[in-house]
Amino acid sequence: MKVGGRELPPNPPSFPVTKEGRGFGGGSPPLTFCRRILLALPLAAQGPDLLRELMAALAAVRESRATFTEEREIPELDRPLTSRGVLAWRAPDRMEKHTIEPVEERFLAEGDSLVLEHPARGSREVLALDAMPEIRPVVEAIRATLAGDLATLREHHEVAFSGSRARWRMVLTPRSVRVRAAVQRIILEGEGAAILVMETQMRDGRARMAISSTR
Repeated sequence: MKVGGRELPPNPPSFPVTKEGRGFGGGSPPLTFCRRILLALPLAAQGPDLLRELMAALAAVRESRATFTEEREIPELDRPLTSRGVLAWRAPDRMEKHTIEPVEERFLAEGDSLVLEHPARGSREVLALDAMPEIRPVVEAIRATLAGDLATLREHHEVAFSGSRARWRMVLTPRSVRVRAAVQRIILEGEGAAILVMETQMRDGRARMAISSTR
């Protein structure tokens, strides 16, 4: 997509807003099951222990699907750019963001491959994530969280975790100086095993996505 004469970089999924049955990652097993896992933990479980238990609950969700509305703020524009589409996750590592409007785009990360499609242009690119060190940490901020893979998440980010089982928050700061030149931090908020919010704070703007689970 072009804005103000420049091509916007691909923007991997960002994630919010829910009650039970909403959010991304809480699709299968049902969110109520994952919440029972968390609520059954000892009350003393805090900090790192709670984070590890949360990641285990996320790892139990093998597949989910959601619709999204994303707002992206860019300094050159008076109002945010709004897009809508579908998000899909399938364990162990398939994550898709399919933007339907205003312009159809498809972003698919699976294994070490990244596929970018723009049907209106008739273009399709297949790229290797390992060849894009500035992109992989952003992808893994979402994918590793959905997979419950704390080791991979910490490989690419400093992880600050706070909150409770009912409502939690993670602030991810990219370890790479090169990545931080474009993306300062990624903030995830959730409830149980569902991601409710993902806000990406960039050097030249901010992206925020609202999600409504369909399964």
